Amino acid sequence: MNMANPFSKTIIVAALFWMPISAGYGQSPARTLTLDEVISLGMANSKQLQVSTARAEAAHARTRQTRATTIPSLNYTGSYYRLSDNITPFETPAFTIPVLLNQTLSRISISEPVFTGLRALNTIRATEFLENAARFDLERDKKEVQLNLLGAAINLYKLQEALKVFDSNLATANNRLTDTRNLQAQGLALDNDVLKADLAVTQIETARIETENAAAAGQYTLNLLLGLPVETVLQIDSASIVAPVAPEALDVFMNGNLQRADVKAATQRVFASEKQVSIGKGAYFPLVTVGANLYSNNPNQRQFPLEDRLITTWDAGISVSWNISNLLTSKYTVQEAKLNLVQAASFRDQISDAARSEIASNYYAWQTATQKIALSEKSVRQALENQHITKLRFEQQIASVTDLLDADALLLQAQISRVSAKADARLAYLKLLRSAARL
Repeated sequence: MNMANPFSKTIIVAALFWMPISAGYGQSPARTLTLDEVISLGMANSKQLQVSTARAEAAHARTRQTRATTIPSLNYTGSYYRLSDNITPFETPAFTIPVLLNQTLSRISISEPVFTGLRALNTIRATEFLENAARFDLERDKKEVQLNLLGAAINLYKLQEALKVFDSNLATANNRLTDTRNLQAQGLALDNDVLKADLAVTQIETARIETENAAAAGQYTLNLLLGLPVETVLQIDSASIVAPVAPEALDVFMNGNLQRADVKAATQRVFASEKQVSIGKGAYFPLVTVGANLYSNNPNQRQFPLEDRLITTWDAGISVSWNISNLLTSKYTVQEAKLNLVQAASFRDQISDAARSEIASNYYAWQTATQKIALSEKSVRQALENQHITKLRFEQQIASVTDLLDADALLLQAQISRVSAKADARLAYLKLLRSAARL
């Protein structure tokens, strides 16, 4: 049997553990974390969530800003003028109109639109819906950050467990090399047998180095994500990885489709688009405003004859303005708003369909990963039995060193596959929970 093939597969399997995450081992005492602790630390340190939180708070500020526009408008206007004294006063035999050189004008006005075609109310409601959408976007981002943290932790666990497998098999391979050299000294093994045993050690060492560096890379970035010193040595609690999960039907997970944050956010944007249509229609109606003014002027133009003193007067009233041309021009605004509503509704339906597809895909990926666990356990038992039988045959001199090394390589592959299967099954289940809004 060709020894290069099984060990090449082993190296490939080990390389598959590597994820595009960077990290490094330090020399400080190891810190063991459960998956819940990983989430807690990572969420508190997430820069992505800081951005998402600020975006949600900005949406809340826009809502308060829109509500503030309904507060009555209160204005003050004041002025003072000094007139030139080169004007001759107007005089008649009956009276004289004096020239008042100092003129002071002061006005306080208050106004409030009482009917705007419900545009103000609909604008407030639209911003409230958009604020809700931003809040659901934040919830969605939190779930994504959680899943990314869990994925990084589980892959680190997988790499660390693989290192244990390589260490165990490397010890076995070194023993095989020592035994083969002893047999060579006794004339019972060929030089080529020693070369193959030595090659087996080298290939395991190579795969171990690749896995160790990948684990170091994963640990470095996980420390960054958790806000820990990059030299911290992390160990992931195995109990939180291999915890048993009860089987459930696909329909159970499908029930969470409408509870997903992205679907809720899209629904809120549909509601906001509906209000935008109503806002556009509000331009068809007249604008009714009530207001009042308080004047304190010197001279007061309502006083005749004019007097050089402050006189306080007031007025109050109601005004109606109606832009008749809006009956023609606003229909295009309404038409655009209706088309935006169609887009928002279609986008929501598209997200809902994509969510159902994602749940189904993740469900069957979980089923596959779960079934692989049982198969990997069976493979390890078969590889152990094969190794035992081959060793007995070798001791009876009816099997070669090559056969024994092949059996070792098959066992190594089976053990690596078992580690991968258990970790992948947990990650697949967590992805399913996240897609079904249960994480």
